[in-house]
Amino acid sequence: MTEFIDVPINRIFLCLDNPRHEPMEDEAQAIEYLCKEEDVYPLARDIAKFGLNPLERFALVAEVGKSGARQSYSVPEGNRRMCAIKLLNDPDLAPPSLRKSFEKLSQTWTPITEVPAVVFDTKEDVWHWLDRIHMGPQGGIGRKSWNPEQKSRYDGGNKNKAAQAFLDYAQAEGMITAEQRKDKLTTTQRFLSNTTFREALGFDQSNPDIVGRTRPKEEFDLLARKFVEDLIGNKNVTSRMNKNQIIIYARQIGALPGVTNTRVTTETLTSEPIDSKGPSRRRKTPKTPEKAKKVTYEDAISRALEGLGNEKLQSLYYSICSIELEKHTPIVSVGVWSFFESLTACAGRIEGVSFDSFLSKAKLTSYSLGGDSKSMMEAIARIRAYGNTTKHHKVSATFNGDQLNNDMTALKDVILKCIEEAVQKAT
Repeated sequence: MTEFIDVPINRIFLCLDNPRHEPMEDEAQAIEYLCKEEDVYPLARDIAKFGLNPLERFALVAEVGKSGARQSYSVPEGNRRMCAIKLLNDPDLAPPSLRKSFEKLSQTWTPITEVPAVVFDTKEDVWHWLDRIHMGPQGGIGRKSWNPEQKSRYDGGNKNKAAQAFLDYAQAEGMITAEQRKDKLTTTQRFLSNTTFREALGFDQSNPDIVGRTRPKEEFDLLARKFVEDLIGNKNVTSRMNKNQIIIYARQIGALPGVTNTRVTTETLTSEPIDSKGPSRRRKTPKTPEKAKKVTYEDAISRALEGLGNEKLQSLYYSICSIELEKHTPIVSVGVWSFFESLTACAGRIEGVSFDSFLSKAKLTSYSLGGDSKSMMEAIARIRAYGNTTKHHKVSATFNGDQLNNDMTALKDVILKCIEEAVQKAT
């Protein structure tokens, strides 16, 4: 028999013999493992921001006392979520290495006192449904993941946000009319998804909700107007162009008269989404954040490199964290590229394999970093693309120091895991 009820958190305990791990002795040991191996912190951060997923209940099994009354519950399904909630409610329960991070999350967190659950009589009663959730499609009876095309249909709206914002800006600036922009969204998105083209244009879509430019407005408008003209006239800009053709086009417009190497801290495009029934509205530009002066130095990375004993890597890391970003971004970009080339070689990358291919989703998963692999892989791809462009192209180079610093910060855990693997291979 099953029962759908709300259960107080203080009566729920983690399942110590959960399939995710070997049997644990107590909750503290289970929390330690789940935080280390099962990406509980990113989950807690998501819960703190958006709340619990309303599509998922917790599956609980009641522990009955001698009187026959339910005294507590264990969690055969939802152990990670329950662990996250417990640590948000009480950060002191977190492992020492994550305690400050959970304390920071909990500052804006309203503790949850009870959760929606389905209560089963025994653990055996739950197994049938766990099998359907976690054991794959099983010929159609289990949960079936979306294929790439289905995922594209789902996230297409988010994917096109940046392109939509660019066209809104172009219309507000008189570069394109509402009639001319019809059926141009997909082609615009195709070009803006190319790193080399975005860099040449000076277009920052790291936050698709608030896109910006990294060139002075005059230069950005010159490049944007040329792109829009070609887009409208189907000249040099079509939906049939492949990656290499887009890169060639990006280099051509980057060499237009009046275009310099000057870069600015990302400034938002000021147009609001266009209302077809009325004139466009402008919003106030927020205060520009302070630029990063240097790549953020991480003491943990420095100590790990000392343990590895590789003088080249130690020297590279010291240099890229010491040189001023604003004045010397291209040099730092090449240094960061060289750092990743050398580090991944020490970690086992073979000659002929690029470091972004080596740091694949499978590799990040083996590092227990799969939960945030998409953003990490994007950062890795940017570092390789920016480094290659700066090294080899006669004109194009990387000048976005803030993005470079952000990527290095986002990849801290990847770097540490690579160093660990390099140490293992050296012994």
